[in-house]
Amino acid sequence: MRDEIIGYWNSSSEGYSRYARNSMAVRSEKRAWQEIFTEALGREPLKVLDVGTGPGIVAFQLAELGHDVTGVDLSDGMLSEAKKNAKGYGLDVTFKKGDAQDLPFPDAAFDAVVSRWVLWTLPDPERALKEWQRVVKPGGKIVYIDGNWHSDLVNSRKRKAWYYIGRSLTAVTELRNPWKGKSNVKEDDLWSSKVSRPSADIMMLRKLGVNEIEVKEGLKRRTLRGLQYVKYGFWSDYFLISVTKRQA
Repeated sequence: MRDEIIGYWNSSSEGYSRYARNSMAVRSEKRAWQEIFTEALGREPLKVLDVGTGPGIVAFQLAELGHDVTGVDLSDGMLSEAKKNAKGYGLDVTFKKGDAQDLPFPDAAFDAVVSRWVLWTLPDPERALKEWQRVVKPGGKIVYIDGNWHSDLVNSRKRKAWYYIGRSLTAVTELRNPWKGKSNVKEDDLWSSKVSRPSADIMMLRKLGVNEIEVKEGLKRRTLRGLQYVKYGFWSDYFLISVTKRQA
């Protein structure tokens, strides 16, 4: 499954990078995400690890806020796009190849770990969360954003229709093929397709010994407006989970 997921993101890297650049260009959307991250991390500049950075969109949003950001991804295609985008934006972000479940960093190397729309794809989410805790300093934060990506599409005719309309608009307005990228991984093979989230995430975190867990929902309406909402609003709502690593 790991190799299939890497192959999928490699084949999708160029198109997804266009989406990232388009999202950065929509000021209201970028500002909304930056406000969400500021609420979770505070305003003090931090050393931040962006796990599953893809073409670097979250890393760039954080770098603009003054954070020292390192982005890690397992896809060579995504890392190539991220480095090109960093040059285009003139932002000093470090990108490194690495597995979200086996990070190539020492213990307590970062003030915070962030991740957006990544955990749902990982074969072993508990292992990933444990790794993210390992590389964060005591008192540091883990902040990630995700959603129930497929359940609403499967159970709702309205969302299925919206999906095809949104994808068609994406193809026209962003000049990319939003259906490009093939994977033999079936939705049923993903852990995230079998559970209700974020309740399943809370259970995993408690199993790992995390008790103070903050959950925020309603992020989709905060970040998507107008045409962006028409193109991407068919997905279920996003949620944010924030936890603070215990002091030693």
